Amino acid sequence: MIGAKVDRWLCAALCATLCAAAMSAPGAAHAQSGGPNLLKNPGFDWPAQTNGDVCAPGWAKDNAITPHEWMAFWTCKSGEELNQDLVNRAPEFRVMTVDIAADRVRGYPTSASFFNYRSINRSAGLYQIVRDITPGTRLRFSVWVNLLTTNSDVLPLSSSRQPGGLRARACIHTTGNIFLVPNLNDPAVVCGDWVRPYDTWGEAVVEATAAANVVAVVLDSTADYPVIHNDVHADDASLTVVGGNPAPAGNPAPASNSTQQQPAAASAPAATTGTPGVVVKMPTANVRAAPSFSGAILASAPQGTTFPVRAYTADREWWQIEFSGAPGGLAYIHNSVVTLNAAAQAALGIGAPAAFQQPAAAQTIVGASAQVVVNTGGGRLNVRAAPASNSQILGRVQNGASLEVKGISPDKRWWRIAYAGGADGTAWVMAQYVIPNAAARQLAGLP
Repeated sequence: MIGAKVDRWLCAALCATLCAAAMSAPGAAHAQSGGPNLLKNPGFDWPAQTNGDVCAPGWAKDNAITPHEWMAFWTCKSGEELNQDLVNRAPEFRVMTVDIAADRVRGYPTSASFFNYRSINRSAGLYQIVRDITPGTRLRFSVWVNLLTTNSDVLPLSSSRQPGGLRARACIHTTGNIFLVPNLNDPAVVCGDWVRPYDTWGEAVVEATAAANVVAVVLDSTADYPVIHNDVHADDASLTVVGGNPAPAGNPAPASNSTQQQPAAASAPAATTGTPGVVVKMPTANVRAAPSFSGAILASAPQGTTFPVRAYTADREWWQIEFSGAPGGLAYIHNSVVTLNAAAQAALGIGAPAAFQQPAAAQTIVGASAQVVVNTGGGRLNVRAAPASNSQILGRVQNGASLEVKGISPDKRWWRIAYAGGADGTAWVMAQYVIPNAAARQLAGLP
């Protein structure tokens, strides 16, 4: 299904003939909620980001592409599962668009999508960490989901036939202490009822009381049988204060569904209490684009700067950190120039908590070059000699690959990229299947 060497996703045949009406879960009754939506990118909109591989920390997973601010997670294989591919295979994550499958997008123009093909994952989904919450605040998390579960591969895939028991639920981690993968068995996690809105939109909802100034919202899914398709689509999420209480002080207003969030200013995100992080212990430390001393230097961080961590390389030489100056919001810092904060040490089960300095002021960021990231959902993308679908194919690039941008066609449908196989050292890829970073958008005059 994936991996077809074409310009368009093979799953473009999913284009729907029926647009389902949005509906809430039957019989659901919710307490009144009010105030602003505390989530960032609640509409699961562009731009997107490539996630790290939670089963191989420190390495990117090319087919784990999520809308910005949302992180992917899944259950890793263990024991006998390592020798077979039916249970706990890592799902593929992508951004679904209305031109691919209009009935799988609730709020224009995109939704988040992840799926298993002839396999299941016991627990997989998306999460977002929300900071600056007042402890004791009662919160309500809601997310709309649309499930396709079928053992049929007949196109178009507009209905669930011979379903695999796919279901989803909303959860709130009341302390937000997530390190790579949410532990949904943690007593600090509160989950709502499982919902099964097959081929329509249904609301998954949960309420919980914040136990810290950081919480995390989680969309979790599971299935019973490894049918051909177990596909989850998510859209229109919200995290609000129950009862109309004022929004937590200091919490920045999130981006609306229709507005793309711009990259953060030149500062490191400050890790709050309970958030695993690393703290710069040297006078300065380089933040790099890759876990290597040859990786591009994105910034020089001063002593005391704290970065929330997401992953680490197998040898624990490099930490993957949250960094707004990097494409996708993730960068790397070497272990020799940082110390772990108490939450990170606790998450890893090492040592006693060590004292650390508070985050320092903004660091100097070196501007990123104009790039696009291939976002095909799994297949390779054709690189062509000219900006036309019938032009000569010069090669193919993998999903998740970063390409240097040299320009854009007048109709904005093709990006000109640096490519050694091109006649003048450049070539063309379809704009529909790549994600431009901020520098590329500025170069092309895009909003």
